[in-house]
Amino acid sequence: MEGPSDHRGGECQADCWERFYREHRRPWRGIGNVTLDIEPGSKVLDIGCGNGKTVAALIKMGMDVTGLDFSDSAISYCMDAFGDKARFSVAGCEHMPFPDDSFDAVTAVHVLEHLDDVQLRDTVAEISRVLLPRGIVFVRSFAVGDMRSGGGNMNTRGNGIEYRYHTVEDMKRAFKGFELVRSERKDETMRFGAVRVKTECLFRLSDGQ
Repeated sequence: MEGPSDHRGGECQADCWERFYREHRRPWRGIGNVTLDIEPGSKVLDIGCGNGKTVAALIKMGMDVTGLDFSDSAISYCMDAFGDKARFSVAGCEHMPFPDDSFDAVTAVHVLEHLDDVQLRDTVAEISRVLLPRGIVFVRSFAVGDMRSGGGNMNTRGNGIEYRYHTVEDMKRAFKGFELVRSERKDETMRFGAVRVKTECLFRLSDGQ
């Protein structure tokens, strides 16, 4: 993915992402890194799985992995790359095709920065629905101050894909009703001097949700 359809522009964002994955079949290489503190064999849903960088990390950790993305091209790549090591579904993160209480954990790596306020609200509600009681969600997102942001909190790249930049406080507000287990801001200086800024949060679904 890593982004949903844009309500304001019809399928504009979905079209942008589909074109992106057709043109860049494997845009992100290597294996991602996530820290979940759960047992191998746990059921984990990776939303906005894209070409599977986080899926690869979860498989390596011994998790029972399901990947979700609304791009047919991204899911096609993942199915070819991972075979029967994981399951995959084509759908948006606002309307997930899974029963309630399906997963021990959800990962959302560089997905939420592509959602507007309504989409973010609906996605968090869906995450809450598909998580088992006391389930966890790992979030990584580009943050305010990132080199891509241009000093603002929203922009659109040349490929038409929208980015929003969040603070930890933004994520805490979005995941109201979840317990914040840990959070971290990471600043990474690139070779040419610009700084990439990310936030990482681990939330746990509260008993009352």
